[in-house]
Amino acid sequence: MTIDPQRIVDPLSEEREMDTRADKILEGAIDMHCHGYPEVAFDVKMRMEDLAWLKLAADAKMKAVVLKSHMWPTVGRVFYLKQLITDIEIIPSITLNLSTGGLNPWAVESAARQGAKVVWMPTWTAMNDLKRNGMSRFMRGYLKTLDKMKPEEGITVLDSSGHLVTPVKEILHLAKEKDLVVSTGHLSPEESLSLARFCKEIGFTKLIFGHPDSGSVGGTLDHVKEMAAMGFYIEFAFLGMLPAFQRIKPAQLIEMIMAAGPDHCILSSDYYFEWVPPPSEMMRMYIATLLDFEVSETDLKKMVCHNPALLFNM
Repeated sequence: MTIDPQRIVDPLSEEREMDTRADKILEGAIDMHCHGYPEVAFDVKMRMEDLAWLKLAADAKMKAVVLKSHMWPTVGRVFYLKQLITDIEIIPSITLNLSTGGLNPWAVESAARQGAKVVWMPTWTAMNDLKRNGMSRFMRGYLKTLDKMKPEEGITVLDSSGHLVTPVKEILHLAKEKDLVVSTGHLSPEESLSLARFCKEIGFTKLIFGHPDSGSVGGTLDHVKEMAAMGFYIEFAFLGMLPAFQRIKPAQLIEMIMAAGPDHCILSSDYYFEWVPPPSEMMRMYIATLLDFEVSETDLKKMVCHNPALLFNM
């Protein structure tokens, strides 16, 4: 048998990559949960620096990413990144941890005036996260000055009577006025549902129940159903499926998605840590995995493209 040299593919050429169904679904996707570098400190590494993974996401023809930080608003970083890459939209955000003043309406207003489109409720400084030893466990390893921080020093959005505190109500009114997206972060499911009920009351629709399957949150299938029944979104992040965590299996995730309905679900990467692939590859792997478990292309496109685009009027 004679091999035609013309048919031999250069191993370094782009032709070696296969254009799969997952790649097609990824086109136009919006990843709503990407952490940047540096996040906590320069010696806390990520897989890539921001510009490198953003270029890969643009090459994959993704539409946008939300840049998140557990520590600081990302508005300044995004302002400069947008001058370096224009083939993908980069959306800045603010997380209401103690490092940004906690439940601080004027910090939200300032961030919004600098282009922030997403507000994350407290994550590692949430009382719920501290009690559950979630992201705060990693932060204690990064920042030794946190060793003495007690769960009761963490942030809750509820007062002693179980009602939303006034600053949170102000933030949600501000989010409605400024057309911002709000994620429940690492609040407890009960706190998140209290937020949702108030959002229904004031007519605010852009609320996301953040990765309820996470150990930092502790949500259940019933919590997911209740949130979806009120018309809000549920975010499911791929990070939890990866080997170091394996907190949820694909079949369990699909059960949650179908219970909520794909119209109410958003798939994200939650890109973090140095052992993960870049965000665009995390999203491609996520899509390909769910395709293999017979989630339809239509539903996947809805959860990675259409639903996030509705939140950002894109």
